[in-house]
Amino acid sequence: MRDLVRLTDVAAPTIHFYALQGLLPDPHKTSDNQARYPESTVARLRWIRAAQAELHLSLRNIAAILERWGELPIDEMRALQTLGALLEEADPAAPADELAAIRDRVSGDDLDALTAMGLVRGGGAALSSSDLRMLGLVAAMRAAGLTEEAGFHIENLGLYRDAVERLVTEELARIVEPVLSRHDPATLRDLVYRALPLADQLLSLLHHRAVHGELQQLLFTDTTADTQSA
Repeated sequence: MRDLVRLTDVAAPTIHFYALQGLLPDPHKTSDNQARYPESTVARLRWIRAAQAELHLSLRNIAAILERWGELPIDEMRALQTLGALLEEADPAAPADELAAIRDRVSGDDLDALTAMGLVRGGGAALSSSDLRMLGLVAAMRAAGLTEEAGFHIENLGLYRDAVERLVTEELARIVEPVLSRHDPATLRDLVYRALPLADQLLSLLHHRAVHGELQQLLFTDTTADTQSA
């Protein structure tokens, strides 16, 4: 511990606290009041302090990064922050007049269900432009005949949310993470601006094709069954 304090300028109580939070490599206990820490602990402590000082990350955020990526370089974490800030900036508060108009077209039960599923903001928070779009889509679906009476329950939208969340997890691991270290934050920002609309169009096309193919298969099966029974 004395060596860690000397090498990192981090106070012993702080090091103990980081250890309790699971942020440091496990030490090897040599006695009841003494332990030997692996050499990698020095780099870990410096990395934690840099993440706090340069990126203003909380210990909870740091723990999540360690669990998912390990000691991700500071520049790559800064790039992730840039992407996160970019995506947040793209969802401003919904205009009050448009929100009032759309709420007249969405039932209270639907709004409660959407809030419970996390598809629109709850807890009294101001709704965003994407929340407004979600409500508009639900109102349009209801108007198109996708009603409770027709067998379409608003909770069905959770299927799409879950599928997209799984897709994004894979997307981060297989597409985003490999390019983080190759580009500076400004270049990454430009890539996101260009790529997101294209990815949305690609998802729409693939979904349309998949639904079309499944329906064709279903109709073909039903037709074949009818022919055989005849």
